[in-house]
Amino acid sequence: MLTVVTPDAEQVTRWLEQANIQHYICDQCHGLHLSELQSREGVVDARLFVEEDGLLLSTELEVRPAALFAVQAELSRLNMEFPSLKLFLDVNDDSMPRLVACDLLLGRCGVTFDQFIYFVQATVDGTVQLLDDCQQADWLFWPDEETPVTEPGPLH
Repeated sequence: MLTVVTPDAEQVTRWLEQANIQHYICDQCHGLHLSELQSREGVVDARLFVEEDGLLLSTELEVRPAALFAVQAELSRLNMEFPSLKLFLDVNDDSMPRLVACDLLLGRCGVTFDQFIYFVQATVDGTVQLLDDCQQADWLFWPDEETPVTEPGPLH
């Protein structure tokens, strides 16, 4: 018989370890960072959160400002192409624009280990495919693209 549990952070950590999914906890948030996604170029954060209603797996991709309109124009198509992911842009004044991909596993009534692993793997696979598509479209900001800030020259 399958064991159905309402997962908490300790249970999720045990399941990740049992499935050999590399993860770590940072000191700045309560999310479990998934190393498989977190280590990829273009990914700012890839975290699994234990919420009241279930488990939220969220990945943030840093978008080049020049590609922002192209990403916005393609957002409906991307949401249809990746139906298990919820995709949206996060644009604010104090950071680079980000394309956020997330999925929620409702778990208030309980989740089995197999459901959890399927959820994590399907979400990671979809996110990797999205990441590849974004890289091919040249939408993402790469660390080596950073240009040093120089003093402005004379204007006349």
